Amino acid sequence: MTGDGRDTAARTPTVTVLGAGGGDPDAAEGADLLAAADAVLTTPDVESTVLFYAEAWRVERLPDLAGAAAAVADVIGLGATRVVLAVPGDPASNPGCRALLDGLRVAGIEAVARPGVSLVPPRLSPMPW
Repeated sequence: MTGDGRDTAARTPTVTVLGAGGGDPDAAEGADLLAAADAVLTTPDVESTVLFYAEAWRVERLPDLAGAAAAVADVIGLGATRVVLAVPGDPASNPGCRALLDGLRVAGIEAVARPGVSLVPPRLSPMPW
């Protein structure tokens, strides 16, 4: 611990792959994951949904999933320990996401996919008031 109460122990970087798109708004929990993330990576398909829930300065747009592993390594190298990668649809059923997760794990990065769609567009989410 530092004098200001921050924990100085090294944290293992964690990457959460989060599905975005149409889904059940009552089951959506992605907003909480985005709020806790140090960095958010996304593809153009779901960028507008992600930007509704996360500050733009934390969001990096990827052209596609092909460069996701390098982008994850870059943001971790810059000090991010909680990274969210938002992809369209259910990441558990996407072979590209599964390959990405396997590659990250081999590199020693804790990587998990949240099954199902966890982030829905704001037009499908009920407003809290």
